[in-house]
This record gives sequence, structure tokens and C-alpha cells, in this order.
Amino acid sequence: MAIFIKIARGATPKGYGTLRSITIRLCVTDCSGAVYFTDLMLQAGSMATGWIGHVCEIKWTLDG
Repeated sequence: MAIFIKIARGATPKGYGTLRSITIRLCVTDCSGAVYFTDLMLQAGSMATGWIGHVCEIKWTLDG
């Protein structure tokens, strides 16, 4: 039976400015068959919520 673990942690190194790139390693152990990773969520902010805003809530470039 599959066990899923939700991990949330900060990705910005202390003492640095904007994060330019990240490397994500997905590890599968003690398994046979096919494994598909379908959803990886990278979210701004200090708290992982799993919430995704609706498009009407996104400020567009031309909104000023």
C-alpha cells in the first residue's frame, strides 16, 4: 500500500536575495513497477497552505 508524505519547507537560503533556481530530487525506495509524480507545488510565502487562487484573483500586468 502506498504511503504519501507531505513535506513543506522553506527554499530561500538565509542571507541571500531572490531564489534563482532549485533542484528537486524525488526518491522512491523499496518499490517495483511504475511511479508517476504528477503534482509538485512551489508556493511563495512563509506558510504552505496548498491553496491555489482563482484566475480572477490574480493581479494582471495591465491592472496597474
